[in-house]
Amino acid sequence: MIRILLLFINIILINVAFLLSFLIRYGTDIPQVNFQPYKENFAFLSLMYMIAFVVEKVFKNRFTSFWELFKNLFTALFIGTFFSISLVYVFRSQWSKFPSSVFLISFPVGVCLIFICNGFILKATGKIKKKVIIIGRENIADVLDKRSFIESHHIDRIEDLLKFGDIDEVVICKRISDDKQLNLLIYLLLKLKVNVVFNPLIYAELLSASILEKNSVRFLATFMGRKSDCEEFLIRAFDTTISLLALFLLVPLIAVVSLIIKLTSSGPVFYKQTRVAKDGKTFTLYKFKTMVNNAEKHTGPVLATENDPRVTRIGRFLRTSRIDEIPQLFNVMRGDMSLVGPRPERPHFVKRHKALREIRLAVKPGLTGLAQIRNAYDLHPRHKLKYDYLYIQRRSLLLNLYILMKTIPVVLRKKGR
Repeated sequence: MIRILLLFINIILINVAFLLSFLIRYGTDIPQVNFQPYKENFAFLSLMYMIAFVVEKVFKNRFTSFWELFKNLFTALFIGTFFSISLVYVFRSQWSKFPSSVFLISFPVGVCLIFICNGFILKATGKIKKKVIIIGRENIADVLDKRSFIESHHIDRIEDLLKFGDIDEVVICKRISDDKQLNLLIYLLLKLKVNVVFNPLIYAELLSASILEKNSVRFLATFMGRKSDCEEFLIRAFDTTISLLALFLLVPLIAVVSLIIKLTSSGPVFYKQTRVAKDGKTFTLYKFKTMVNNAEKHTGPVLATENDPRVTRIGRFLRTSRIDEIPQLFNVMRGDMSLVGPRPERPHFVKRHKALREIRLAVKPGLTGLAQIRNAYDLHPRHKLKYDYLYIQRRSLLLNLYILMKTIPVVLRKKGR
């Protein structure tokens, strides 16, 4: 009944949005020649929009959050508006007088009207709710997202997951030492297609084992550093936009540096290295080459020192100016890294230093971070951990903006290594 009610209300609101758009575009004196195509085709337009609403699941039985409702509604209205504008150009004889500007105005107006109305009705009827299953008996109320409406159930056995068909998230608060139980858990989670979240202590234990190759947990998440869907979307959108813009502006510099490296040293221009990312996964990191070829052939993996003899003359300038980091913008574009976060470490050092594992790998690594703006680029791993934990606990788009702004003077003072 709620879904049928929303269907009829949304049909009305779509047309209200169009009427308001005509008023915004023309005022109270709407030209009849422009309004006539709408009068003749408003039923067809309503049908088109409702089809888009059904396809994008605007009339779902339940939403996990207001953000999910907004995303579905935004996409549905965008599709409806796109196809409506297309009709103006395909059927010009019938729609030629329908102003395209009205379609464009109706999009934000419709989003606001329908989101507010649908959100109010769904909240009042208890249809905005996240269903969470907690494996274990630990009280985790203090770490659940307080901005979400949550229905939680505690279970003790992994097999009990089969009793719940409609769930959104599984929280693991119980140590799983048996490989059979772990495999069963992974199978059920993949079958149920739900998000899995680990209590920080359990996460740290499993992640350490995963990095040391004692098991194959590959899809860990944690409360630490985890933000709302909206915040995560904004951070990712910001990373992508800034990376694209920076790469476009830095094309001349990239070309010049590449040419200089090629003329002054043998081998490739770019240096590739395996690093550890979020949840212990590895990726290939790109940098401008700053050392001689096969720099670690005789020493194995070692950290660079202040006057490292392996660094070339041009490489020393690239490292102190941080220009060698520019190719990592490609890693940000690919989603391996973020602009801000803990610096990505090499698997060799992650295995050696426990401080580089656990919660530190709960978020994507970054080009810069709190340790870097504190002039602490070469900190010992346990000291880096202090800054990384502080960042993870307070991670947000605004904090990322602050760190990026503070990074600029650090780079200009050549505090890098």
